[in-house]
Amino acid sequence: MQKLMLTFFCILMQLSVALAQKSDIELVTETVQNYLDGGTYGDTAKMAKVFHPSATMKFVDVKTGEFRDVPIAKYLEGGKANAGKKSDRNTRILTIDITGTAAQAKIELDYPTTKLTDYFNLLKINGEWKVVSKIFAREDKK
Repeated sequence: MQKLMLTFFCILMQLSVALAQKSDIELVTETVQNYLDGGTYGDTAKMAKVFHPSATMKFVDVKTGEFRDVPIAKYLEGGKANAGKKSDRNTRILTIDITGTAAQAKIELDYPTTKLTDYFNLLKINGEWKVVSKIFAREDKK
């Protein structure tokens, strides 16, 4: 009887540990949501945690048509001007796709005069999902 109780207890403990661990989809969602919340509430420290230090942001400037390649540190530095200010925008995660240690996320940031669609490439590095590159498209509203 004691052996049976011990076996049952061990199985119960393993199950509770497994249930307590977050899935990769939950972890990627959490990472992306931290980016969205950080941007909405002007929390650049929260946003910085989302990105790998060597991450880049690439886009085509809609006004000039020029390709831009910006180190993420420069992007985050520019965001400090809005630190602590709440942005007037609605955000949502459109898709997340995960294969092994690689993931992609597509998000939408809807402002009164502009809509941005961001695409993130993420890698699971030392157990944490980090954005390693960001590209985006900008659409001005008429």
